[in-house]
Amino acid sequence: MPLQDSPTGRRAVDGVGPRAVALVAALFIVNIAWNALLNTLVARSGAAAAARLAYDATLPFSATWASAGLAVATVAVVVILTAFIRSVTAEAGARGGSLGEAALTYGRAVVVAVAGAVVAAVGLAVLLFPGLLVLVHLPLVFVAVATRGDSVSRAVGRTWSLARGARARVAAVCLAVATVPLAVALIAIFTDLLSPVAELVLGAAVTTLAATAGVVAFAALTDSLADLSAGTSGTDSVPRTGSRQL
Repeated sequence: MPLQDSPTGRRAVDGVGPRAVALVAALFIVNIAWNALLNTLVARSGAAAAARLAYDATLPFSATWASAGLAVATVAVVVILTAFIRSVTAEAGARGGSLGEAALTYGRAVVVAVAGAVVAAVGLAVLLFPGLLVLVHLPLVFVAVATRGDSVSRAVGRTWSLARGARARVAAVCLAVATVPLAVALIAIFTDLLSPVAELVLGAAVTTLAATAGVVAFAALTDSLADLSAGTSGTDSVPRTGSRQL
């Protein structure tokens, strides 16, 4: 993965090593489990039958156990993705910190990902624009929490400030990251080109690549926006240590 040098001399991405590759492989495996558990939950709950859709790649679990497994798999996906972006980001690598600070960072990342997804879903269901606004900013907040050790409130405030005047650019990156997985999902739903198991594996592979490439892209975008902000205001140029505030 190419390094990105910023005008201020910082690098958003420090390179991909064996640990990052291992984390991508682990994320792929967990994504397969996540998709299989989701299929199982949809099939066992009766939602698939109501929508007249067939979900053949399922596990021998009840809806209750599938729900519990899906929750665990969701947390695992966020934790692995956090570990990945920390392993390839120069700022996170230079920060270090204690085991307690690292655990707090991972906990915040889970809160941001899960709560952010819920808020975005509610926003999209009630009014389209609030949900889209959350979706656009959520990856930036996640990256800030995972790499800088920011509290959730500070990450929200900082990314909102950084994205001011550049929200179209942020939205374009979001769209680019989401386009391929969405296209693959639509093809899998409305066609029979692949077997159910092949669709499951392909979907997990595409999601894994999109997620890892996406967080790297947003890390680079955040660094670029920070450089632009520092160049115009002279602020936010001093690295901060992790905060213990949630």
